[in-house]
Amino acid sequence: MDAKTETTQQRISAEERRAAVLAAAITEFARNGLAGSSTEVISARAGISQPYLFKLFGTKRRLFLAAYERVMTHMDAVLDDAAAAHPDDPEGAMDAAYRELLKQRDDQLLLLQAYAACGDAEVRAYVRAREARTFAEVLAATEGDLATARRWYARCLLQSIGAVLDLPEFIG
Repeated sequence: MDAKTETTQQRISAEERRAAVLAAAITEFARNGLAGSSTEVISARAGISQPYLFKLFGTKRRLFLAAYERVMTHMDAVLDDAAAAHPDDPEGAMDAAYRELLKQRDDQLLLLQAYAACGDAEVRAYVRAREARTFAEVLAATEGDLATARRWYARCLLQSIGAVLDLPEFIG
């Protein structure tokens, strides 16, 4: 095998690099928030140059929102799967699934960082629309029962706070 073939085989796709950047961004933004995070640290952690990071995402804010979206998309998929697997008790199934999601500490911290960053109008608009979509999915899974969906969502927010503060009594 020649050097050119070896180099080609070792290269990873733009999508794989994007995934690596998002994983690094979730960790950095979870710990330091939008304002306190460094794109230099994120790019170094992902093994790419800072200019390439900006080529992929444009701005630090867009990277933050992409990291938040990655967490929300994963959460929604887990909850949807749980509800679909247990149509007789979707609320209980989603509760159990969410308790598993609580173990992903950086994801939970990033969700709270997204709420904290809502002083930025663009972040607020994005997070608001994204949370509304998730709430609509919860509402659908609870057969349109608004009180149940609100109670479930509030319980999950309390559990998220409990998880990041290591307060097991919040989780139940």
